[in-house]
Amino acid sequence: MQVKNILFYDGDCALCNHCVQYVIKHEKGEVLLFSSLQSDFAKKELTKYNYDFSLANTLVLVKDNKAYFKSNAALTLNKFLKAPYSWLYVFKIFPNFFRDWVYDIVSRNRKKWFKKQFCF
Repeated sequence: MQVKNILFYDGDCALCNHCVQYVIKHEKGEVLLFSSLQSDFAKKELTKYNYDFSLANTLVLVKDNKAYFKSNAALTLNKFLKAPYSWLYVFKIFPNFFRDWVYDIVSRNRKKWFKKQFCF
């Protein structure tokens, strides 16, 4: 089976797990699969895209066999959501360096800011 659309996320992160549940609740129908970055599947699949596994804090979206990282992954993920959530893609107008800077701040602090236990 050829996987076309899959979101790789940090399975040890409450924020990431909450986001996955949010996407499942609001997706518009196009098939999107999910996998923890810590899984064997992720290790096998992401080697195709030269993913650095020391960066488990980086969201990765593979859409139509193209990998998106950090803010590009988060914004492209919005294309899978129903309106009005899909409209968040408009934030692509901001330069990538600025979007990734904001993404990195949240990523660095996510486990401190979002300590809620999760079960998914």
